[in-house]
Amino acid sequence: MQHAEKLWRVRNPRDIPFYCSPLHMFFVEWALMLATLLLRISYASFPYPSAGFVLFALATVSFLAGFWTLFFAYKARGYSPKGNHVYRVNVVRLRRFHFAALTLILFVMLMNLKLYGLPPIFGFIGVDTLDYQEYGSLRQPLFTAILVLFVSAPLETSAWRRWALYLFSPACFMIYSSRGYLLVMLFQALAVFSLRTQLNKKKIYAIAAVTFAVALLASNFIGNARNSLGVDALLGYLQIKPAYYDWPAAYLWLISYISSPISNMCWIVHVYPYQHPSWSFLYSALPGFWAPQPIEQAGMLGSEKIIDGVHTYMSKYFIDFWYFGIVGINYVWGLISAFLNAGDRITRNFLASSVILGCMAFMFFSDFLTILIIMLEFGLLVLMQRYVTLPVTDNQGSQG
Repeated sequence: MQHAEKLWRVRNPRDIPFYCSPLHMFFVEWALMLATLLLRISYASFPYPSAGFVLFALATVSFLAGFWTLFFAYKARGYSPKGNHVYRVNVVRLRRFHFAALTLILFVMLMNLKLYGLPPIFGFIGVDTLDYQEYGSLRQPLFTAILVLFVSAPLETSAWRRWALYLFSPACFMIYSSRGYLLVMLFQALAVFSLRTQLNKKKIYAIAAVTFAVALLASNFIGNARNSLGVDALLGYLQIKPAYYDWPAAYLWLISYISSPISNMCWIVHVYPYQHPSWSFLYSALPGFWAPQPIEQAGMLGSEKIIDGVHTYMSKYFIDFWYFGIVGINYVWGLISAFLNAGDRITRNFLASSVILGCMAFMFFSDFLTILIIMLEFGLLVLMQRYVTLPVTDNQGSQG
């Protein structure tokens, strides 16, 4: 069915923006964490920034060890994965996939509306609703479907359908007041766009800047609206120092969003009474009705200075395996980065790559690698790319 297909080309892997390079992203993430930690905008901030640099050194050595392990293994074998950069998109199959995702989303949201009443967004205007953390059932399949729908939307050939999907998915997360997954989704979609567009880097970075600004404004709106006290709630809960009260709320939110987790991680390393290995890092990979309560709760970690519930991508592994956990997770990330970096794998597998890049983009915040929602999304996008796209030769692509 030739009329149901469209040809499109992904970007040369040597000409992708820095946020699509796992190696670059690792060091950018750590630069942001250390820079915001040095600001110490909160009374709860860890008082000794040197602890952050020690963690950075340990993470870097472990990451590079993993990266070079696979890099030299490929080099010794003379192996470099290659493939065509032109894909033929079967739009009929794509729309079947989208229809299934839309059906699931609408079914779950309507079911939750009947069982739980109005969603959290109505709390913004004073309606009595459940908290965003308590509202709704089947959130894991629901959020997975929303993510898959948005990230695969660029493959849609119809402009109005594509933009309808672009608006629908963020609206769903806004309705559920889910700030974290909204940000992850926007970054993943930006990664897919950047891996496939033929625009020059200057224009790509301009679009990325606009995306960042929209994400920042939306996140600030959700954060303020979640609490009737608005900015005062942010200042109080995160124990912001008075010297920073006159800073714009969006800036305070962004800085604290990055600095609090690394500060928490430093506190955990400093005070957590490690006793024996455990496997609690896998709790987030279980369905909600099976998952035990995670150890990562401030009251269980040994210090009242640990605020919020996020402690970077390393905390779960430190709690389970002490410093060996920090070494292990960074070594794994090094292997993953080398795997994606090999040949043109990151551009050929653009949908799956966007999920991994999204996990890396939020390493400063939490570990998304073992969250069931992200794992399901990754698997579905791998299947989707194989189901709806067919690689073609450059000659065929130029003729099409």
